[in-house]
Amino acid sequence: MWDGCLPALPVQLYQAWLLYLYTGLALRENILRANGSDIRPWWIKHHYCAMAMALISLTWEIEREPNCSQKQRGVQLFLKWAIMQGVAMLLQNRYQRQRLYTRIALGKARRMDVVWGETAGVDGQLLLLFPVLFILQGFEAYVGVLLLKTAFIGVVSEWQVVTCGILLIIMAAGNFANTVKTLVTKSRVKAKMKRGKSRQDLKSESPAKSS
Repeated sequence: MWDGCLPALPVQLYQAWLLYLYTGLALRENILRANGSDIRPWWIKHHYCAMAMALISLTWEIEREPNCSQKQRGVQLFLKWAIMQGVAMLLQNRYQRQRLYTRIALGKARRMDVVWGETAGVDGQLLLLFPVLFILQGFEAYVGVLLLKTAFIGVVSEWQVVTCGILLIIMAAGNFANTVKTLVTKSRVKAKMKRGKSRQDLKSESPAKSS
């Protein structure tokens, strides 16, 4: 349809939207943290990196040229990652809203809290969410490597491609490490809850036997 070349205006509008989105998320999470939320600091740093990448991507040259299909290779890779990131964010939002609603209803959380730690339930959702996150993080690192490769072999040698490639690899590594930490925390909390429940069962059985 576009002879392998994406039109400039829609791409730039989407990149501007990403900049607005991650700026809003970073501001929101800083406000949450200032009000006592237990959100991990990495996720705020991640949004700073994403803000920088969206801003840098706005300066990419994507106008139609004889070799625009090659020059837009970095843009296309970036957009593929952004689309996958959006899908993962929708899944995360759905999971977090359900878990936080449950905790607020039980009186175990406030609206300023975020979902991690004690919210170890909903195994079915976690079985879907965590594989999607790990796949996204792997794809994120893969896109970062491809961007660096396209820059180093001379296909697209602009500084924007190199910078975005480095940022993607940093974000992928940080996201993977913090996702694993969250998973370990949830597993420990779930095991602790099971131990506490078994102790309560033993205590309730003891009076019954003595009577």
